[in-house]
Amino acid sequence: MPRILAIVVGYRPQEALLSQSVASYAPHVEKVLLWQNSPIVFEHPKVELCGEGINRGIGPALNYARQRALTEGYDYLLTMDQDSVWEDFPSYLSQAFEAPEPALLGPFVNEKPTGQGFEPSLLLITSGMLVPAPLLRLLGPWREDFAVDALDVDYVLRAAALGIPAYKVCAGTLRQQFGQRHKQGLFHVYGYSPERLSSIYRNHLLLFRQYGEVAEPVKKMFYKRWLGSRPIRILLGEHQRWSKFKAIFKGIRDGRRPYKRVGVVTWFATPNYGTTLQAYATVKALSLLGLNPVLLHRFELPEGFSQVRENLHRLLKIRRFWKYAPDPWPAKTRRIKAFCKAELPSVHVVTKGQLKRLRRHTQLFLAGSDQLWNPLDHFRPFEFLAFAGEVPRAAFATSLGIDVIPPEFQDRMRSYLEGFGPISLREQSGVDAVSALTGRKDIALSADPVFLMPASHWRKVATPAARPEGPYILCYLLSSRTDAEALREALQGTGIQKILAVPAGENPHPALGEVQGKTGIREFISLLEGASLVVTDSFHGLCMSAILERDMLLLKRFRDSEGVSQNGRLYHLASLLGLEDRFWEGSLPASGVNWTVTRPRLEALRNNAWEVLRRTVL
Repeated sequence: MPRILAIVVGYRPQEALLSQSVASYAPHVEKVLLWQNSPIVFEHPKVELCGEGINRGIGPALNYARQRALTEGYDYLLTMDQDSVWEDFPSYLSQAFEAPEPALLGPFVNEKPTGQGFEPSLLLITSGMLVPAPLLRLLGPWREDFAVDALDVDYVLRAAALGIPAYKVCAGTLRQQFGQRHKQGLFHVYGYSPERLSSIYRNHLLLFRQYGEVAEPVKKMFYKRWLGSRPIRILLGEHQRWSKFKAIFKGIRDGRRPYKRVGVVTWFATPNYGTTLQAYATVKALSLLGLNPVLLHRFELPEGFSQVRENLHRLLKIRRFWKYAPDPWPAKTRRIKAFCKAELPSVHVVTKGQLKRLRRHTQLFLAGSDQLWNPLDHFRPFEFLAFAGEVPRAAFATSLGIDVIPPEFQDRMRSYLEGFGPISLREQSGVDAVSALTGRKDIALSADPVFLMPASHWRKVATPAARPEGPYILCYLLSSRTDAEALREALQGTGIQKILAVPAGENPHPALGEVQGKTGIREFISLLEGASLVVTDSFHGLCMSAILERDMLLLKRFRDSEGVSQNGRLYHLASLLGLEDRFWEGSLPASGVNWTVTRPRLEALRNNAWEVLRRTVL
């Protein structure tokens, strides 16, 4: 029997109704936490009183219960209101435990279930919501800046944005009292206070902006009720009409105020799969945290006309064409750039005036992921946020790309890092190097941003039509050093005849496989997901293969003895995921990936990355 922890938030409850509510589910859970938002006297063998008796909304209570559920090993957290009573709670639980996948689960409220099994819905309420422990880790804490209203909406939409479903369970019913509902003339009215009405409008409008298309079904319902029938009911059937309408207008105004803006410096807008994927994941994750991320195109501090001209050239994409070889796969480049344009908000800075405005309207500058701090590839003040002025600076999951900082770069890197707030790096060797360089003990380790998004989210991004029929092997190789003949001979042992290859900027003409020259970001994810085996020497090829649970063969892009070797990145990630046996040593691994070992390690990486990101930007 799964272990369930229940949390109920009490604020001046009716004792009889609270007793009836707790009695309807307490026999079927292991413990009930009764959080006191006002002093409560209540006795029940399974009830533990907690909270200080001060009303701080329901967010702190839910987060306290979340932490207890995770640290004490519960399988589910059940969130309840003090005025909710179950009809046939055992049937609800029995059906909920048969959910086809990890999902947020909720009851039918004040109505009988309309079918059997599960009904997809974004309209779950806090009371009666059953959250599996893995989702408590992935989705993180409830918002505490929302006192009461829309916390449930935020949690469900947060899950939906990550590709996690929410279902109403077609068994059992929850009887719930919304507000002080009563008949007034021709209408049923709810009697919400002006302050409560203001928060209802503010919180919902903030979420609709934050989640965009994901929130569209909830948005339509809200507009129909709260901008349609509810104001009419207030006008014709409630007291304090003027105060309530002023509160509504205040809530609408506050709901339209800008979010905290984060300027992100990372690699993007190039025909490279890995850099685009990590930039997309960073932007998406920051948006899910209620922030307004914007990517910054590279610029130098405009100290003179020549630099302004150079920045203008980048803005207008004016290049000295004779320095660049023709693009061998223009269709691929166009698709990647179209994806960046649609999914990655960005700004160009050309003049000092623009830089001043950027600083004035940005609350945090963030150095993002990828090999942003690799001194052997480039070493620019821009990547270390030297332009930030007095605006706070932080770094999330960035990478040195190499294990040791060369001595000739150490002094400059140390000076660049002065004044940074939270810093996290993607590899342990990077954490050790930066810690030794700066003398700081708080440098954190975080997984690459692509791990923030679960497989369900990446599948929504993919274009399934790009995938060929039948089994195939997908090769994504950044190096052209591979002995293609030896590898082809080994791959024949799999019995899979079709081999596809995705071209890379570093290896535009792969020697092994049928080249897929029209593969954009969405097509790349789709090809990875459908492959029977992925052959790659790419760091992000390994990341995405692990997320999508594809069998893989890892090749070394460099010789370990080379001073510029980046193999350490692959070794580190493979060891974290239990994939050390996937490296090519002249023959194929004896068996496929043991996902029962890798899956929980990957989940731990994702949870840690979310925790580090929240500490970094919130």
